[in-house]
Amino acid sequence: MSEYKVKLKKTWEDENLLELNMVVTSAYCKVNTHFYTTIEDLKELKYNLILFSNLKRKKYQWIQGEDNESAAHYVQVRFFHFNNQGHIGVEFVLDNKLDIPDRTRVNFYLVTELNQIDDFIYKLEGFIKGITDSLESISEARV
Repeated sequence: MSEYKVKLKKTWEDENLLELNMVVTSAYCKVNTHFYTTIEDLKELKYNLILFSNLKRKKYQWIQGEDNESAAHYVQVRFFHFNNQGHIGVEFVLDNKLDIPDRTRVNFYLVTELNQIDDFIYKLEGFIKGITDSLESISEARV
């Protein structure tokens, strides 16, 4: 079985806010970043990925934070149809917004299959409901 490329873990939560640790691995890099989100934002991600998976959307972009100097973080994940053979591209733009020398900003892609998006949705549901505090999903496909 392939190694999962996207890992999310809750590191802190209160009534309104979650701090997540996201580790994304590609063939050429591995990024470890922390960001803040809400359960409502995760529900929005799930809902729109269901539309994407059911081919009712050609692409979907999920953004957390802002891409400016005063922001605490910036996370952009874009899902799109890579080809007509069921392959899905996932673009990541991750910026921790820290000061130099700790600053990290990366932009890279993974290619996966449509069934991996369904697996991510399924695991995201358990994450949202609090059944689990971590999620590992999305394996890379050979194109």
